[in-house]
Amino acid sequence: MRRPRSELFGMAFETLRRNPGRSALTLLGLAIGVGAFIAMVSFGEGARRSVMDQFKALGTHLVRVRGTSRGGQERRPLSDADIAAIQRDSTSISKIIPVARVIFEATHAGHQWWTPVHGTEPEFATLHTWDTSLGGLFDARDLARRAKVCVLGQTVVRELFGDDSADPLGETVTIGGLLTCRVIGVLGPKGTSTSGNDVDDIVLIPVTTFAAYFGLPQGYSALEIGPSQPEWIEAAKEEARTALRRSHGLGVDEADDFQIDSPTEVLKAVDRTATILARLLQGIAAVSLFVGGVGIMNIQLVSVTERTAEIGIRAAIGASPRQILAQFLVEGALLSLLGATFGIMIGVGVSVSVAASMGWQRITSFGDVAGAAAFGIAVGLVFGFLPARRAALLDPIEALRRQ
Repeated sequence: MRRPRSELFGMAFETLRRNPGRSALTLLGLAIGVGAFIAMVSFGEGARRSVMDQFKALGTHLVRVRGTSRGGQERRPLSDADIAAIQRDSTSISKIIPVARVIFEATHAGHQWWTPVHGTEPEFATLHTWDTSLGGLFDARDLARRAKVCVLGQTVVRELFGDDSADPLGETVTIGGLLTCRVIGVLGPKGTSTSGNDVDDIVLIPVTTFAAYFGLPQGYSALEIGPSQPEWIEAAKEEARTALRRSHGLGVDEADDFQIDSPTEVLKAVDRTATILARLLQGIAAVSLFVGGVGIMNIQLVSVTERTAEIGIRAAIGASPRQILAQFLVEGALLSLLGATFGIMIGVGVSVSVAASMGWQRITSFGDVAGAAAFGIAVGLVFGFLPARRAALLDPIEALRRQ
């Protein structure tokens, strides 16, 4: 007669309770495996997104146009006419920001620091997804008035004011010995660019102010272009190239006299590398799941050996091999289920703690947790099947002789 499932689970629980030390060690092995798998998935995805966000903050989602010499000729300046041509002929571009960049000496109260000064427009920071930690950015009114205002990067603040935490708002900084500007904002920290440059070493001023005090003899240093949609970056690149060639009057057989860079390939390579590392972490964690499964198999084999006489008595009084198999499979399933439950608690707890300490976004989805738990339970059942089958195939007479 088939035993009710509740009775099978009751007997399995009683068996585990009789050997608390052995059961706890078995549970611990599988719990560590499941917890490690969940934590590694969270670590890998959190680190990947963190790296991608850092790269995006450095301008990897935009197109840059720079002038370049062609055939030994002088570099053709980038001008407002080029901006107008791109705006007129493009459908995938939302923003075009001119940038005039020169390294000048900035001074304040006896402190000097050579720094890249960018003459640009208010949308520059928006295009780069940069925020200010103090104050704000100049606006269209400042641009129209050629206002003598500036926004400093963290490195410039430290070098001119002595401390990253200093409040330079309202102070004046002299740039290039010609322009004395009032500090209206400080950019938030950004770190190092993909080329190894200090992105925090920067001063932003209105491009009209830059042109009035320093001139634009070589035109703009660069045009920075933002596509209407992130996935349109290649289309924006091609439209910009076509418009600039027409604006510069280049023939079909003539080479570009400008250079267009879109860092999408770098971003894709970084994403691929981070994904590979995340998968590697998951693979290493999966090994610990198999180790936990081996532990369940070993415990079950020991249990079969110790309970040989019990198995013989059950078989002698009418228990079928299928019933004995079910009994030991239920014990393995209970071990796996409890181990997976504790593993979920361990994995989620570790993920939350590490994400908080590293400043990552916590990535622990229900699908990942459920998948890890299901995988852990499946491993436990697979490795528990062999001992259960061995118990079911024991000959009752031989089993009773071993008593």
